[in-house]
Amino acid sequence: MSGKEMKRAAGVFIFTLILCGSAFAAVPEYEIDAVFDSAGHKITAREAVTFTNNTAEPLNEIFFHIYPHRAYTRKEVAFLYRYAGYFKINPYPGGFDKGGMQIQSISAEGKTAEYKIEGEDATILNVGLPAPLGPGSSVKIEIGFTVDIPHCFGRFGWHEDVATLNRWYPILSVRDKDGWHNYPFYLYHQPFFSDASLYKVKLTLPADETAAHTGQLIQEEDNGNGTKSLFIETGLPVRDFSLGISRSFKVYAREENGVTIKSFYLPGDEASARDACDFARDTMDFYGKLFGSYPYKEFSVVPSYLGYGGHESSNLVFIDTRAYKLPGFLIRYFDFLVSHETGHQWFYNVVGSDEYKETFLDEGLNSYWMLKYVEEKYGKDAQVMVLPNPVKWLIPNFSFRDSRIARYNFLVKNGYDRPILGKLSSFQEPSSIFALTYGKGSAVISMLSALMGDEVFVKAIQAYTGDFKFKNAGVDDFIKICEGQSGRDLGWFFDQWLKTDKQCDYAVSLVSGKSVLLERKGRIQMPVEVKAGLSGGREETLTWDGEDPVQILDFSEDVESARLDPGGSMLDIDRTNNVWPRRLYLKPVPVYFFAYEIPVFLKPDGYNLVAGPDLSNALGFKASLQKPEDDILYIKSGYDFNSESVKSTLGYQFKHIGGSHLAAGFEFFNWESNHKEEDLTGGKIYLRRELWPAPYGLGEINDHVTVYMIRDRKFEGLSTLSGTEDSEHLYYRRKDETIFGIEGTLARRGPYPDHVCGWSFTPTQEFGVHALGGTESFWRSALELDSYRFVSAGSKLAGRLKLGWGEAHDKRLFQLGGDEGLRGYDRKTVNGSRMLLTSIEYRATVLDDLGLYCFDNLLHLDEIQLVPFFDIGKAWFASFNDSDFKKDLGLGFRFYVDIAGFVERLGIRLDVARAIDDPDEDQTRLWLGANHAF
Repeated sequence: MSGKEMKRAAGVFIFTLILCGSAFAAVPEYEIDAVFDSAGHKITAREAVTFTNNTAEPLNEIFFHIYPHRAYTRKEVAFLYRYAGYFKINPYPGGFDKGGMQIQSISAEGKTAEYKIEGEDATILNVGLPAPLGPGSSVKIEIGFTVDIPHCFGRFGWHEDVATLNRWYPILSVRDKDGWHNYPFYLYHQPFFSDASLYKVKLTLPADETAAHTGQLIQEEDNGNGTKSLFIETGLPVRDFSLGISRSFKVYAREENGVTIKSFYLPGDEASARDACDFARDTMDFYGKLFGSYPYKEFSVVPSYLGYGGHESSNLVFIDTRAYKLPGFLIRYFDFLVSHETGHQWFYNVVGSDEYKETFLDEGLNSYWMLKYVEEKYGKDAQVMVLPNPVKWLIPNFSFRDSRIARYNFLVKNGYDRPILGKLSSFQEPSSIFALTYGKGSAVISMLSALMGDEVFVKAIQAYTGDFKFKNAGVDDFIKICEGQSGRDLGWFFDQWLKTDKQCDYAVSLVSGKSVLLERKGRIQMPVEVKAGLSGGREETLTWDGEDPVQILDFSEDVESARLDPGGSMLDIDRTNNVWPRRLYLKPVPVYFFAYEIPVFLKPDGYNLVAGPDLSNALGFKASLQKPEDDILYIKSGYDFNSESVKSTLGYQFKHIGGSHLAAGFEFFNWESNHKEEDLTGGKIYLRRELWPAPYGLGEINDHVTVYMIRDRKFEGLSTLSGTEDSEHLYYRRKDETIFGIEGTLARRGPYPDHVCGWSFTPTQEFGVHALGGTESFWRSALELDSYRFVSAGSKLAGRLKLGWGEAHDKRLFQLGGDEGLRGYDRKTVNGSRMLLTSIEYRATVLDDLGLYCFDNLLHLDEIQLVPFFDIGKAWFASFNDSDFKKDLGLGFRFYVDIAGFVERLGIRLDVARAIDDPDEDQTRLWLGANHAF
């Protein structure tokens, strides 16, 4: 072949590639005719999908995701209930309801097609084609189906008169160079990956229903039979077609720069809807200036009974109904919530990504830009809470910037770190997805921006959003663009931060004369700036490449102070050692309470000395010296007017020993009474191992094992947010006692704090010994098994069985009376060396969705339960027959209060009980407590 012929052939080949590339760019097209039955909570629909083979090989089958068809195992259902405590809701108010999808018929090009339902969770629809579909060719597939909408909270379900419908129809799986992406429907987060597609939808629904939807309403017809039909088109490609439907919806709308923003709301929430509309507009302005204007004509913010903060979709976002009732001081958080989901219109809808394997790509990027948005709007290091001046002195605050990595720091310190990239199902626990892909992910983007330079980085993101508009991008594509814009090899950066569980920990170890000794304690290697304050009053900055474990930097004059990473861009897991000399922050507080021991409220780059009045148990004073996330040393002293005594305590706790979720500590006390014979000294030493990353409520006892030694005290109240130890029904003399013990909890129940299903198991073993002044010698074993069973909507049964056995048999080792045991008897009564206790409660909701708010929506009385109960038990010494069973009947009330929306849920317990068949107990007893007794 001559040179001219070769050139001609090459030209033809290139032209053919261009033509094929144009053909391959064809996006899927959906035509859906759906009828929504609000009374029966059902959808009957037929969809026609035009699919083009954009690959280089023929296809014999086409795959769809049919998410509503998902099959659930018993283990998955149990964990759904348990994890729902994280969001403070019962996800299935009427009992577990999975909904369902039934495929009625499938045809391809008008011919009946064979199909199979596949996948480990039965969510993959395999449609066989009558003939191979060649590259560039298209096929039209028609599917008739029905959908049963489950009664549940979430992105697909209904509650009250609101239906939330996300990915409710068969949606094409993505087919690319790697094949079909037939991912399972992982229970948490967004396990989705879809091509941008065009939609034409005819939706028929009752005439009194209002629908928020993806796309634009082209026409509305009154069908004259109590129904109406909406004709909707997308115009430009979108990732999915979602609906929010309610007869109670009202809408506030405004037009900005050619985009109609609709903010839907339920009665009473108009002010919040207006705020949501403003926040969406502000986000569109911010993102639009950076990455191009919002390309669609409409956008909607839709209230939903999600059960969590928010969920993105195409042309609309769903926001949990509780967010519309947030206290006024959390208005910035409401802004963040709406704007975060709105930002996904760029990083999810316009630019698609594999959310099952590469969640970082949209969540990390979006979280980074959301922090930029918040700080541009409210100032650098903007505080989350907008506190009124009268209480600013009382309540600690924290910044969006600090909260971004707080959960990640907790994970990494306790040994739960892992690579950012990976299947959603590979994360140990769902909340770690937020810590790693959002928190750590956005911090990685922040470091990338600092490494590339902010201007170059912005250009890279603009190229990314431009090149992949209405396409799917992968992490490799993102890396390639960043390297192209910066002209640098960045593989070393992404490999460390995305594909390994290595951590960054740099330290200034010593300053001497003109030299600064630096140490790399972690395995991450990053260039970092070191700023030194010199003796002549100048500042000088040098850069350390971080390659060697130890490095000495020499400055031009004697160094008086040094600081690593002065801009604070590095994701360094220990910032206290980044400065020399070490910093000590003195923080006097008006009232010392538990929030001052939560790391996010403390300065991360130094030691914190917090001191102030302590009113927790008596009138007194408390001070603590803390290294955030690591150690706390505390001392407190107070006067108890009731017992006329002064109690002073010295304690210490060291967390995450050996990089694991293991803590050790001690606490010693001295109790000086006006009655000298009551003077007491004692304490505790303990080692506690957590068996689960975190509890899902402030009062929930996390799965754990604790080994301890106590002297003259009851074992409870560790300095931890994992809940107190279970020491109920053990008889402590608390004088001249030295006890060694081991105690634990293993629970599979939920949701917190009002368990609907599951169980918990709590064993305890203690030994009283003649040591450290102890005069008592004994052993005792106890175990408790609690069980919870769903009965009907709003009601459940709870049962408890507790056994105890000890020696010597003539000692008081157990006591059953009180608010946590035999409620018809007083505390420290019904004593013995062995015991048996059982209780049963019927917990029935009598008033729900009360909507009673106070203190600017800080507190919301949401639910009232009526709880009839029966307790029966006995304690005995030598012989089981030495004592009779004690019984009581009672009636309880549970008042459930939401605190600051979905921050925490608290049950206030009021029980009235009376002993039965016991002439010595004729008193009705009243008990007040928090949450359930078991």
